[in-house]
Amino acid sequence: MANFKNGVIKDGSSPGSGRALGNVKNGVIKDGSSPGSGRALGNVKNGVVKNGSSPGSGSTIGKVRDYSIKGSEYLDDTTAVAIYHFLIRRVF
Repeated sequence: MANFKNGVIKDGSSPGSGRALGNVKNGVIKDGSSPGSGRALGNVKNGVVKNGSSPGSGSTIGKVRDYSIKGSEYLDDTTAVAIYHFLIRRVF
């Protein structure tokens, strides 16, 4: 279905393969193909998901727990929300 490696979410079946869907860096979720590149979609800070371009800015969309995926407990909050956004349902 998809994979996550080095801050980039891809639609390939093995780590690092496939088309880049988006990336995560420093609490910001972007739609680019490498960490830190692309248009900012949203951010996560202190368990709160917002639609701004820097951590803590923008309108509140929800809490991290609203976008949890079974088996992703080991991921940091920003990565878990990004994977939910790109693979399950658009949040931003």
